[in-house]
Amino acid sequence: MINKLITLFFFVLFSFGVAAEISKEVAKINYKKFNGTSKQEVMDQAIFEACSKAILRYANSFDEAKYENFIRVQSKIENNIKEYVICSLIEDEQDKKAKTYSVVVKAEILTKAFNAVINQSSAISDTDSLDKSEIAFAFFAREIDEAKSFKTKTFEREDTSTSEDTSEIATTDGTETVISGKTDTSSSLTSGGSSVVKSDQLVYFSSQDGTDQFIDAMLESFNKANYDLIDLYDINDEVADLYDEMIEEFGIEGTPSRRTLSKINKLLQEEGIGFFVYGTLSLGQKEIDQSTGNNLTKASISGTVFDLTSKRAKRISSISPQVVSGLGTTQDESRRLAIGNSAKQSSDILINVLNKRGIN
Repeated sequence: MINKLITLFFFVLFSFGVAAEISKEVAKINYKKFNGTSKQEVMDQAIFEACSKAILRYANSFDEAKYENFIRVQSKIENNIKEYVICSLIEDEQDKKAKTYSVVVKAEILTKAFNAVINQSSAISDTDSLDKSEIAFAFFAREIDEAKSFKTKTFEREDTSTSEDTSEIATTDGTETVISGKTDTSSSLTSGGSSVVKSDQLVYFSSQDGTDQFIDAMLESFNKANYDLIDLYDINDEVADLYDEMIEEFGIEGTPSRRTLSKINKLLQEEGIGFFVYGTLSLGQKEIDQSTGNNLTKASISGTVFDLTSKRAKRISSISPQVVSGLGTTQDESRRLAIGNSAKQSSDILINVLNKRGIN
């Protein structure tokens, strides 16, 4: 019984994991002849139309920028459809009276090849005037300072004691007698909160190790998309100093200041840079995944693309803060996966924005 439940669990898990890439499609076409070479042509056409539906279904899951890039290469994908989708015939039916041929196919999108051709569709990277389309980048990461993020509240107690005069009246056989004396009294005061150690606030620091990993992963994606990015440190000393300021601001506030970004954009324009793209990564606290017991690291990502080709720098798109996770048997593994997953998601969004800008 347990084995059956485990099998069912993995079947459901697998089904959810591939739902976006595998679909069942139906197509029906009319024909004039269904014999000889014409028969195979009719069958191939029906399967092609069913597979094309799978491509459109997958493309409709894209955001606006990526979908526009897909439109640019749609004909290339359809003309070489076997490189991007595997279609397996499930069943077919010929209606001789109506002269129609119908098919049901299982279509599996080859997502790596599919997304690669979309990412390579950039008019910016293909243009002859590359000097006008040079792209500067700034990718950096920060981590939680575990030592400073936990504060111990103090537990204080203040005791006081005093003496007070007391008196009472006793009556015996109608005669009142006053009895005098002294009584010790005390009071206490507790202040300062709780003696329990708990997190008051999160304190971050700029992580060079995390930044290096984030940059490597981001540049790998951009290189695959035929983008050659320029590091801010390689432009000039003034830009490099502002880059350091931006990293420091991000480490403390979680975002670079508008003033620093404005200065950087202005200097980049003077250097003839066409676009400036930056992405940020904030690694979260250590966690344990309750369902698996594995280490879990969450990362918050954000990013922006600036168009510097006009007189004034223009923010053409931003990544709204999103949380990406990494799950591993060790903390280092979950951290590494969180950085890699964050870079993949960030770069996909930013590349699609640049590709869309190239189309326009």
